[in-house]
Amino acid sequence: MKPVIAVICDTTQSGPHIYHQVGDKYVQALRKCSDVTPVLVPALSESPVAVAEIMAFADGMLFTGGYSNIERHHYGAAPAPEGEHQDPARDMNTLSALPAILKAGIPMLGICRGLQELNVALGGTLYPRLHDIEGRIDHREDKKAPIEVQYGPAHAVTVTKGGLLHKIVGDDVFMVNTVHGQGINKLADTLKIEALADDTTIEAVSVKDAKAFALAVQWHPEWRAWENPQSVKIFNAFGDAARAYNLSKTN
Repeated sequence: MKPVIAVICDTTQSGPHIYHQVGDKYVQALRKCSDVTPVLVPALSESPVAVAEIMAFADGMLFTGGYSNIERHHYGAAPAPEGEHQDPARDMNTLSALPAILKAGIPMLGICRGLQELNVALGGTLYPRLHDIEGRIDHREDKKAPIEVQYGPAHAVTVTKGGLLHKIVGDDVFMVNTVHGQGINKLADTLKIEALADDTTIEAVSVKDAKAFALAVQWHPEWRAWENPQSVKIFNAFGDAARAYNLSKTN
């Protein structure tokens, strides 16, 4: 039986109805490159699925990207301007799940919003508008461009030598896409930098002294992951960690 990866959903409203959803690209990357079974967990604001319930069946957790931003009060910032897309239900579920699964030694991979959630959950802060910070490039996609352009190579990242990401991909520098408006400001004390963009934006982190695989990246390796050598290696490593965790439960 394949390892099970729990994926907490986003919530979105269509007409009068609330939907729980995860982008197909994440599910496809997990199946094709991690060789695992993804299980979607609804982000319930009332009677949420308890972290203990998730840990009872999950061999790993993926924290995906998303169109919403983390509510700013979670990292001590002033409220967002009216109209900013936020997802309080997802925040409630992911920010409570992260410390618990790290403590339990369950493998985790964070992508884009998932990296930001990891940093905030462990006490770090964010830049609500990274492109407003002097010296930073605009990391947002051109939404008028074709999707292949939006998720195409945009800038290089320099990998921390000897770190977890370096051991996984084996590259000192490689190109990534960039589809985000926020980024890490103050790094949580229990995180360490795994990669930086040329403008000093933190592009990947790992958890210090983690009991299991614990990596998060700011770009989107799930986009056609099977066509990108670094993405394949990241999802392979995550799948291997989930298999090892599953085996440890059996033994």
